[in-house]
Amino acid sequence: MSQPQWPSPSLPPREPSFRMSSRRLGVYVLFGSLGVLFIATLVGYFVTRADSANWRAATTPAPPTGLWLSTLLALAISLSLESARRAARKNQLAALPSRLRLGIGLAVAFLCAQAVNWYSLYGVAFGNDKPAHVVVGFYLLTGLHAAHVLGGIVPLGIVLHSAVAREYSSSRHEGVSLCADYWHFLAVVWLVLFATLELFG
Repeated sequence: MSQPQWPSPSLPPREPSFRMSSRRLGVYVLFGSLGVLFIATLVGYFVTRADSANWRAATTPAPPTGLWLSTLLALAISLSLESARRAARKNQLAALPSRLRLGIGLAVAFLCAQAVNWYSLYGVAFGNDKPAHVVVGFYLLTGLHAAHVLGGIVPLGIVLHSAVAREYSSSRHEGVSLCADYWHFLAVVWLVLFATLELFG
């Protein structure tokens, strides 16, 4: 005797194994665009310096020693934002705002350190008949990076506001995570710029 044929239950559509939100995709596209921008700027820097008769001349001013402080601050910002992301993942919402505030404070300190570096190099490069044109690349590279640091403080402030309002949780903290990714990206870019300026500046 044949067994009765039961209708097979309808299965829901299979969920994709990898999903990415539109905001995260947008941030990654931003990283690609900024990466191309910084690479193009570095290429322009090397081309300009290669065409200069003052490449590593005795009168060429050395990069400011304050760049080491800027590097420490850039790494500290990255660490503070990673700490904030871990706090969100562990649902440590009380600690999240303070870690975000620390990141903002370090970002402001980084900009202040860069301002000191710009001022100190200006006094050396544009006085006493020093070759002023050879440091234009320094201002271009560090200024471009500082502009993105300044721009990154705005979304970081928005994320801080949301954290204070307890809008994040261990399962919902994309804003914190994307901010951390952005500042990690800026830290990596700064390390490349710092190495370039120290080795070839």
